[in-house]
Amino acid sequence: MENFNYSVLVHREMTGELTSNESVLLNDWLAADSKNPILAENIRNIWIASQSKVSGWEPDVEGGLKRLQQRIAEDEQSKTTRRPVIFSLLKYAAAAMFIFSLGYFVIGIGSDTAELNWQVAETTTNEIKEISLTDGSVVTLNEGTYFTFPKTFGSDSRVVKMEGEGFFQIERDESRPFSIEMDHGTVRVLGTSFNIENDSEANSTTISVASGKVAFIPKGSTQEFILEINDKLIYNANTKRFRKVKDLSPNDWSWKTKELVFQDTKLEEVIPAIEKHFDIRLSLKNTKIGDCRNLTATFTDAARMDVLTALKVSVGVEIKKAKATNTFVIFGGKCE
Repeated sequence: MENFNYSVLVHREMTGELTSNESVLLNDWLAADSKNPILAENIRNIWIASQSKVSGWEPDVEGGLKRLQQRIAEDEQSKTTRRPVIFSLLKYAAAAMFIFSLGYFVIGIGSDTAELNWQVAETTTNEIKEISLTDGSVVTLNEGTYFTFPKTFGSDSRVVKMEGEGFFQIERDESRPFSIEMDHGTVRVLGTSFNIENDSEANSTTISVASGKVAFIPKGSTQEFILEINDKLIYNANTKRFRKVKDLSPNDWSWKTKELVFQDTKLEEVIPAIEKHFDIRLSLKNTKIGDCRNLTATFTDAARMDVLTALKVSVGVEIKKAKATNTFVIFGGKCE
């Protein structure tokens, strides 16, 4: 239950955008703890209340709820005579809603007041959104992404949070390093451009650098991975293992550029790039040709079938639609 943002799922349920898989996750979370349905109702109330706020401002619901849960836990542990849990939860939920109605959220005594200015951007299926930050940096969000950022950055740092995938073009500011906090770790930069894919299902993070230099620090670790232009890092949070490769093509962010570029690229590398770009699955029956058949082509804003047809002709294979949704089978072909 740790690999998804339940506040996002509750919000998607309210807007009618919840998928069947997400519905299962949400229902499992609701049933996992008697406190969760109350927290879910609190999230619904907060989102409803947020619609009446000034345009351009949205609450840090996830951060606020985490702080609220922490205060509940601390309060329960400190009591010598405990009242029913439901009473305490409702008490804190009411307190949260009261403070929120004034334009704030429960953040605890001594918290940084900059947290009050956090905003939320979210993309749905087939939606790409560009966010301009106050420091001049630009973040492009791929579909199904949840991005949290402050209205204004502090004087000594620039910190944002993301779940999903985004392409970052960061303005250089040596006095204020830029950090992206994610479930699996933190990315830190001064000024550069790069793509981050934070995959909750695979529990992995992939970072591809287009320019400059990037540092990645896995969650709970002091190890730091330094990536430079054309470097790609694939980190698995389950196994704590990583793979660092040189990737000279920009296909990791083809969702943004609408362009696929292959330069004498092996079929085994072509397939995952096409799969990600069109959100399909390609099954290679003759795995031997993956290493010996290459493709050189550039596709700009091309349709899925046009790319598959070009692949069929150029590589010398047959491609047929499978029964499974958005799945194609590649068969035939031989090494020369």
